[in-house]
Amino acid sequence: MIRFALVPLAVLLAATAAQAASFDCARATTPFETAICTHPELSAADEVLAQAYATALGGLSQPAARIVTDGQKAWLDYAARACSDDAEPIATPYTDDQAQCLAGTFRERIQGLEASRMLGGYRFYPLDSFSVRRDTEAEPDAYNKVTTRTFQTIRIDAATPLAAAFNAAIDALRTAGPTAPIAPDDVSTDTSSETRVTEVTSRRISLETNDYWYGHGAAHGNYTIDAHHFLIDEQRLLDASDIFAGEGWQQKLAELALAALKEKLGDGLFETALSDLAEWVADPRRWTFTEDGLVLRFQIYEVTAYAYGAPQVTIGWPALDGLLAPEAEAIASPY
Repeated sequence: MIRFALVPLAVLLAATAAQAASFDCARATTPFETAICTHPELSAADEVLAQAYATALGGLSQPAARIVTDGQKAWLDYAARACSDDAEPIATPYTDDQAQCLAGTFRERIQGLEASRMLGGYRFYPLDSFSVRRDTEAEPDAYNKVTTRTFQTIRIDAATPLAAAFNAAIDALRTAGPTAPIAPDDVSTDTSSETRVTEVTSRRISLETNDYWYGHGAAHGNYTIDAHHFLIDEQRLLDASDIFAGEGWQQKLAELALAALKEKLGDGLFETALSDLAEWVADPRRWTFTEDGLVLRFQIYEVTAYAYGAPQVTIGWPALDGLLAPEAEAIASPY
């Protein structure tokens, strides 16, 4: 049976894109290994993970492959502790709840490795970090006794000025950190931040960052979704002036957005949102470009109730006539 997730770290670090190391379940010694060998869902997930990792390494340069491999090493340590009660590797046989938790951790990692791919002629790969620590405020009967933090951003694997500029811009976003309002000493809130490439055109590379946080014991988690657009010719992130020009376009865009929100949400629209609307719609982090028009995204709780999620409205390009900068249509084009 092909295995990967349980490979000793020394073997993992030496793995190449064309190799998938094996694990003999007859030689399983740790509860982590035994859980994967005895739970069918985990066993199946481990096999998919082996394929995902091998695929993620395919075609990468040696420096980029090392970053992905180091990320997998960090994830192995994380996975061994993420479903425990004390942020240490589980020393007893996994319970069904712990096995289900671990299966979810495997699925998340498989999705994370899928960020390593070719798209639009560029070879992208992920840069990851993981941490687990004990929730020192958890009650003895609490469901969540450890706090998890995961972070993934994206890079281009190439020795070109464009790749250097892209990676520097994305690293700056990483340095700025996630938007989750979590205090540094918070020990009871799980967080994840994930940046993925969503579209590559002749003029831009568009990305989306999802920040999620869940305070232990809360009814639900919270999240923000932000867009980023890297301009290929200019080798920098998009600025509002790349799309709009002239005086007062912010207010005019806000009026169009308000009409669209009223049509979409009706009585569910928060009246308190109106004072901030012009500022929100002028932020490129809320913009997505389609052939039909400019899509504006609003975060949860901003313009309506949580149940509506993060609402979006589309402002058709004809409605924006007279507000657009000269290069706006070329930048927004999907081609």
